[in-house]
Amino acid sequence: MKLVIIMIFMIEIGVIMPTFCSAYLPIFADGSGSSIFNIITNRNDTSLYPLFSQLSRSVVQVVSINPSTTNLPSQNTTTEVAAGFAYDTLGHIVTANHVLGGANEVTVIFENGDTHNATVIGRDPYTDIAVLRIVDLFGSYGTERANELLAPVILANSSTVKIGDYVTTIGYPFASKVAMTSGIVSQTAFLLSFSSLGYLVPDTIETDVAVNPGNSGSPLIDINGEVVGLIYGRLNPTTAPLGQFSGLSVAIPSNAIKKIVPSLIHNGTYIHPDFGIIGSTLTVDLAKHFQKIPDNLKGVVVNSILRGGTADKAGINAATTDKYGQRQLGDIITSLDGHKIPDIESFLSYIQENKRAGEIISFIVYRDGNFMNLNATLQAVNQIQ
Repeated sequence: MKLVIIMIFMIEIGVIMPTFCSAYLPIFADGSGSSIFNIITNRNDTSLYPLFSQLSRSVVQVVSINPSTTNLPSQNTTTEVAAGFAYDTLGHIVTANHVLGGANEVTVIFENGDTHNATVIGRDPYTDIAVLRIVDLFGSYGTERANELLAPVILANSSTVKIGDYVTTIGYPFASKVAMTSGIVSQTAFLLSFSSLGYLVPDTIETDVAVNPGNSGSPLIDINGEVVGLIYGRLNPTTAPLGQFSGLSVAIPSNAIKKIVPSLIHNGTYIHPDFGIIGSTLTVDLAKHFQKIPDNLKGVVVNSILRGGTADKAGINAATTDKYGQRQLGDIITSLDGHKIPDIESFLSYIQENKRAGEIISFIVYRDGNFMNLNATLQAVNQIQ
């Protein structure tokens, strides 16, 4: 799926976090066993250390050595350092795909300093999720000791995350010792653009949590100690001077992890459905520019379509330019499977959350003053390793 929007990328500049005047932060219960966290209102009464001590052993450092992209003879390889977290007790580690480069073998370092080799067994560049498997853990320790070392995280339902929720992350910034930073959720439906792939990831979580090189792949953790996302990196508009950024970071939602990781473990890849359009939200200004569009109409404007893709086979019409250089409006998608689609975020979110390649999808389009019902079989996005 392609769309031209403001591009973002990771930059290696420090972030200064604001001081909270008051907070609702987690603490451990007093041993009753019913819950390990209580909500309190006075920040001075507690610390995030209990949460850190509980979850830091679930977070590992991931070191990959990749061929250098420079022509310097003295620099044949580059070393990338990131984080990851235990997914299960079988030795599977979830991390960020972009830090792995072309590496198939990496090193995993636990908080206690134990070092193990791991194999990259699955990648999804379209969500930046990758899965490693520690190859020598059980042989070195035996099953019982290995199970003690591996402390799988609990994946929360990321759709319940709200703006203003307190979150934290544990990682290895600047390849240092394990560290923790915290902040709040700034946005829950951020549209992350992987411009090099022409792909958009819906429903990512934007926060003001300070992250730095070495934090990619870290878990984003809620106040219950559950993982709501996978840290991708910091955000910076391409139009901003290098080093000047918004202080915001973004995480891939845990619901995407739940859906994609099992396929990466078993198949090495995940097949995403693709509608085959470049689209944008129908704004008020755009609606006024064209005639015969009701004032209250909401939907996604089809700017162009992929030849042979889902939309093309369904008979969708894209915008065109006449011989006088005037832009002629294409179809406007207003509904998918009976669900209203007010904007491009809702459009992408519905397809990624609810549909799979090969399934039938029905939709309603607005064309030349009329509504039309169409349907098609969802095609798969082109696979990129």
